[in-house]
Amino acid sequence: MNFFIEFYRSRAADEATLDRVSLEAPNLRAALQGATALFHTLAMPQIPDRLRICDENGAELYAGPADGAYPV
Repeated sequence: MNFFIEFYRSRAADEATLDRVSLEAPNLRAALQGATALFHTLAMPQIPDRLRICDENGAELYAGPADGAYPV
């Protein structure tokens, strides 16, 4: 399944997107693990504090801390 990962900074009501990448993964949990790995390897202009994972149709599947804490 193809996922889109968006790394961003969130300040009050404003969001600044730092990077967007496409990631192939079998499920959401694997996509989140891949996003966490990318967080540590991508060269971004700032350190993101949030990330968003969307499916290929643009539906948001996860939005949370950039450290990849999985929702319970």
